[in-house]
Amino acid sequence: MKTSVLVTTLLVILSFTSCKPEFEPINYGHDACMQCKMTIMDKRYAAEIVTKKGKTFKFDDIACLKKYIKEENLPETDLMVFIADYNNADGKFLDARQVVYLHSELFKSPMNGNLAAFSSAANLNSLKDSLNSEFLKWENLN
Repeated sequence: MKTSVLVTTLLVILSFTSCKPEFEPINYGHDACMQCKMTIMDKRYAAEIVTKKGKTFKFDDIACLKKYIKEENLPETDLMVFIADYNNADGKFLDARQVVYLHSELFKSPMNGNLAAFSSAANLNSLKDSLNSEFLKWENLN
């Protein structure tokens, strides 16, 4: 009897600790995109969703992430969404709602979404002008 109570208590404690919503690093070359199933290789375009329950979904392209949210009818207010910073070779991820995006055919993302995310617009005006593109926000992405 004591053993079953101990095991049940331990399982309850583990279930609460394992569901903490937080970013889970992407294992490049091994993890697959939840939408298109391709192996995630390019750090510049990777993205991740974390649900309120702590479940993570990884993507190789911002377009795959947006398509998955739409097709699965996920309530965006219940999600943490992380996007790779295009200019950060270390694979830094940012809050998708706080970054600026540029769309251009020159960004050759894995699934041709051709969107790149940047931490701020401050140093991107010359790039924006040369690409003949406007800054986009999360709410404006299709």
